[in-house]
Amino acid sequence: MAEATTLEKPRRFTALKHRNFTLLWTGLIVSNAGTWMQNVAQGWLVLQLTNSPLWLGLLGLSFALPMIILPFLGGMTVDRMNRIRLLYVTQAGMMLTAFILSALTWLHMVTVYHILAASFISAAFLAFDNPARQALVPDLVPREDLLNALSLNSATFTGAALIGPAVAGALLGILGAGSLFFINGLSFLAVLFALASMREVPTHSGSKTTSLKKSALAGLSYAWKSRFILSLLALSTVTAIFGRSYQNLLPIFARDVWRAGAGGYGVLLSSSGGGALLGAFALASLNNIRRPGLVLVISGLVFSISIILFAESQSLVLGIIFIFINGISATAVGTIIATFIQVTVPNELRGRIISLYTITLIGLPALGSLGSGAVAELLGGIQGAPRAVLIGGIIAGVIIVFTAPMFWRRVMSRDEK
Repeated sequence: MAEATTLEKPRRFTALKHRNFTLLWTGLIVSNAGTWMQNVAQGWLVLQLTNSPLWLGLLGLSFALPMIILPFLGGMTVDRMNRIRLLYVTQAGMMLTAFILSALTWLHMVTVYHILAASFISAAFLAFDNPARQALVPDLVPREDLLNALSLNSATFTGAALIGPAVAGALLGILGAGSLFFINGLSFLAVLFALASMREVPTHSGSKTTSLKKSALAGLSYAWKSRFILSLLALSTVTAIFGRSYQNLLPIFARDVWRAGAGGYGVLLSSSGGGALLGAFALASLNNIRRPGLVLVISGLVFSISIILFAESQSLVLGIIFIFINGISATAVGTIIATFIQVTVPNELRGRIISLYTITLIGLPALGSLGSGAVAELLGGIQGAPRAVLIGGIIAGVIIVFTAPMFWRRVMSRDEK
């Protein structure tokens, strides 16, 4: 009988014993908290300016377009140049964008178009930043600590999703959106300081002689020929478009469905972040996962069901509970997929394959938010938002169930090798 595959993990959080990783990890917690504060302020300000779920969907689209078009170019860039230097550029660019949006808001000159433009520009920088950060992690820790490091790396965003929205919800009515944008700008300094403080980071020796066209074709060819990687990307795509596009409609749930205001909006996002943080630390603290494919399948089903129950919730408390569960399952899905990719893909192709995963992880949910916003508008505007989220959750669940034999068989088969 074949022995089950195990994703081996070191004991609790040993990736943090590596100085360079700990510096980056700490800086990202601060920076991501600022990013979440800006996300809360942007969504709330767009709703206040337009009172339309469609505009919330367009906010998602402004973020989605760069995150769909550019990450593969970002991945090729990551594979061809020094990743630390690239991160200096992307972090500084996002910091400047936040400061400009803050100034426009303070001067009472901000319009919904400024917010969409800032979202677009920040996403363009992120399309290069995220593959660089993800591809850098294996250079900061040894292979035996990689899964632990990836779980902790996930926790930087999910932990910030617990802290940032809660703080933003409390401060939004006191300081205003402009101050939250400014705080986000300052938060990027934490990552810049971490990068400047790193020592003896291996220099990436990617080939610059290969043309961009050949480089792109090599990455796409690898993803297409590796049915295992293709299955993982397909799974991430399904959960992204139909299951994770609800977040741009959360301001409507907070303000109009449950009458909880900006504070309730922050609590909802923090609850999702809290669940995601719990999932990340639970994965990081386990010694191993004996059947990662099975965990992936179950987590995907829990993910879809929790979205459906959230949309049907009659109170803020129930909404908080189900969005918390959704955060746990989403982290399990994302972390296991990312780990499979990191341990499977050769270093010279890692940036390009991670960039494809970035498109599904970050770009497609934002694109899906345009669809959910449009569906909500068709179903009655503000009143149609819960039904739009419900439809997305049902579609995600149906696709997961009926396509499991087609592409999850390849994921599950990894457990048997």
